[in-house]
Amino acid sequence: MRKILIIPLIFILHTISIYSQDENKTLTAKRENFLYISPVNLFFNMLELGYEKKLNNHNTFVFLGGFTLSKEKDLISDIGASGEIQYRVNLLYNKEAISIVSKSYSTFAYFAPYFTYRYEELTEENYSEPFSNNNITTFINSYFGGAGFGFRISGIENRFTMNLFLGGGLKYSLVEGLDKYTDFMRAGYTGISPKAGFQMGIAF
Repeated sequence: MRKILIIPLIFILHTISIYSQDENKTLTAKRENFLYISPVNLFFNMLELGYEKKLNNHNTFVFLGGFTLSKEKDLISDIGASGEIQYRVNLLYNKEAISIVSKSYSTFAYFAPYFTYRYEELTEENYSEPFSNNNITTFINSYFGGAGFGFRISGIENRFTMNLFLGGGLKYSLVEGLDKYTDFMRAGYTGISPKAGFQMGIAF
């Protein structure tokens, strides 16, 4: 009689163990691709999207692309586009765990060299000749290279992700037009410059 009861009990416990292992694998599923949007840049009339791919050596490669289109008080138009590449070197570890709030989550701390190219056209009225209908257009080509540190966290079964990046480097700009755009933190600035980024997105 005891043998008859023990055999089904062993079968039930074995089934629960297998189910538990499968569930944990699902909760801690690793995602190797990430799609981003930069929400802060939207306030500066720029739409920037990004893609990150995990490599076999646990590092990642990132491409960011943006487009600017705006009309401000002193400008007739501001049109531009940018592209950036980053190589993110895994500094610590990929940690996965289960928490009450986010279920499965993972963290990724990294060091990343980067290179950015940006083209911009800024058109404004010629106030020195207000009745000439001759607008002034400034053309800017910028090259920006440097490095920084970042931190990415993914939650909600590793589906939702946020990334923060801080760094700096050397920026070189070729400006054809008005000199005022060469001031610090303007589009045509040349010199040492800080860099910060914040992205939100999904992992798959």
